[in-house]
This record gives sequence, structure tokens and C-alpha cells, in this order.
Amino acid sequence: MPIKSILAVLSGSPSDRVSLSTAYSVGKSFNSHIDALHAHGDPRDAIPVIGEGMSGPLVEEILQVAERDATTRSQRAREAFEAWRTEHNIALVDVPPPPATLSCAWREEQGSEEDVVTRRGRIADLIVVARPANAKDLVTESVVEAVLFDTGRPVMVAPPEPPATMGERVTIFWNGSIQVARAIGYAMPLLRRAKDVRIVTADESKHAEASSDSGLLRHFGWHGVKATVHRFHPAARSTAEALMNEAYASNTDLLVMGAFTQSRLRQMILGGVTRKVLAESKVPVLMAH
Repeated sequence: MPIKSILAVLSGSPSDRVSLSTAYSVGKSFNSHIDALHAHGDPRDAIPVIGEGMSGPLVEEILQVAERDATTRSQRAREAFEAWRTEHNIALVDVPPPPATLSCAWREEQGSEEDVVTRRGRIADLIVVARPANAKDLVTESVVEAVLFDTGRPVMVAPPEPPATMGERVTIFWNGSIQVARAIGYAMPLLRRAKDVRIVTADESKHAEASSDSGLLRHFGWHGVKATVHRFHPAARSTAEALMNEAYASNTDLLVMGAFTQSRLRQMILGGVTRKVLAESKVPVLMAH
């Protein structure tokens, strides 16, 4: 199925430009509809616990500051959306059926970013989230994890600077896991359009029996996707670092992989491929859990 409904997450931070640009790069190939979603924070979330030692005036002051900050972020997100829509001359459409070209709409809901994005994300073909450009960027890792674990939908995480092209040269990190199998299924509309598809797999894979090169290539063949297989040896480098270097060597403009194939607790304690790729990838990453 084509990618017809894209949810671009905006936070009112510099990364909004990247989120919108990445959504546009995907959507223009499928004449998709892009919902630009911003969660207007609830000021009451700024006071997780109102204790006995907190006076009424202090509570009111905290609420006022939080509301001003939320309003400012909403304005910045809306300005980024309007500038992007005007630049690309995208039709503003609120309800289906869509026109025969790319369309978009502005969505703003009050509530925590994780809750709002997760609820909306469950009814999108693709969720686009830009990772933090710097320490002051307000897009948090918790939002990325929330949509990966709680929506059941594919998530495209964009780097601080999007590439000039999208999906022309795709690298798939294949380890035989359920998560990457799902990611491949979601990515199939993009894979069919790609000029070059590379399957890379680490020789240390714990799923050697599931990572049959010929079986995966045969699967792609039924979909009309031509791919090549490349094995790499992480050696002294981490698997994530080796994977990214393999992708960069082929000028990849999209990486496809499973997310959090280990438990979240194990990832937090030991690190992991998912976290390192999320933090450092220079190209968009399409993930599924």
C-alpha cells in the first residue's frame, strides 16, 4: 500500500524544519496528506505534585510561566508550518478525499506530547519525528520511544540536517528479528521506488538461521525489489557504528531497521544499536518495534 497519511510531529523547536522537510520528501512521491501535529502543553503538567509547602501564589506563578512557554512554542510551530506550506505551495485540506497532489493540515491539541502524538500516530501510515538538534531542542527521546512502543506504526526519525534525496539509496540492517521484519514491510512502498537497496548484516547476528540471504532476496523479488547483500564485521567497533559506516559508504539516504530488539531496560543499562543510531545517524531512519 502507498504511504497516504503522514503525521509530522512539531514541538516549536528548530527541529520542526527537519520534521516537515522529511515528511515532504516522503509524501511528494505518493501524493500523501501530511498532518502537522503540535501538542500544546497543559500548564498543570508543570506541577507534578502540589505539596503542602507550595503556596497558592507560587503555584499560580508556575502555571503562568508554563502557559506562556506553551503558547510561545505553539506559535513557533505554527510559523514553521506556514512557512513550509508556503514555500512548497501545498494545498491546505482538512478532510478527505484528498486532491491528486500533496496536501497538508495543521493540528493542535492540548496535552502531553507523548499522549497526543501516540493517540494520533496510531491512525497514520507513517510518523515523522526529528531527533534533537542540540541540548536545547525540545523534542525528547521519550516521544520517540512512545511512538515506537505504543502506536504499532512505523516511525521515521530525521537527523538534524536532512539529506538532499530520500529513499533513492536504502540500507536495511537485517538481523532476522521480528522488529526489522515489520520495518521492511512498512518500508516496501519506498523500497519499490529505490534505485539501490543494500541488505547489511553482521556476522555476529544471533539469528543466523533467520537471516537467510537467499530467502530475503527471494521475498524482495516477489515485490519487484532488486537488492544486494553485504556482510560486515564489527570487530573493535560497536555494531551500530559499523552499521552506520556501511550505510555512509554507499551514500545511503535512508536506513531501515528494527527498534529495541532487546528489552528497554537492557538497552538503558547496556546501551544498544537502537539508541546509538537514534543519537548519531546522519540519515533518516525508518524504524518499527
